[in-house]
Amino acid sequence: MKKLFVSVPMKGRTEEEIKASIQKMKKIAEVYEGEELELIDSYVEDDPPKNVHSPVWYLGKSLEKLSEADIFIGIENDYDWNGCYTERMTANRYDIKSYHVPADCVIDNYGEVHKNADVVVQC
Repeated sequence: MKKLFVSVPMKGRTEEEIKASIQKMKKIAEVYEGEELELIDSYVEDDPPKNVHSPVWYLGKSLEKLSEADIFIGIENDYDWNGCYTERMTANRYDIKSYHVPADCVIDNYGEVHKNADVVVQC
């Protein structure tokens, strides 16, 4: 069975909201692929050690999981979300088959989530 990595914004969202988005994106990827996919659990539950740059630590854990993937799915216009953008670029550069979906199709109240997450808009 092919393995799927789901990249979804996590900042400012609850575990329940994140996991709901992951399940929606898995279903979309399965429709695209025409078969059931094994989900790589991309939600990192561990806490980073002290004295580390925690966003980089979480990204490292995420990229480790991405290395197992046959297929990647993420949101369109992910450039405001550093981790999602880096995951997408990594999948692209290392030839992992990729799909992208509009964020508002898989994240309830995406505009509010985006605003509340205080993301840095890249130019």
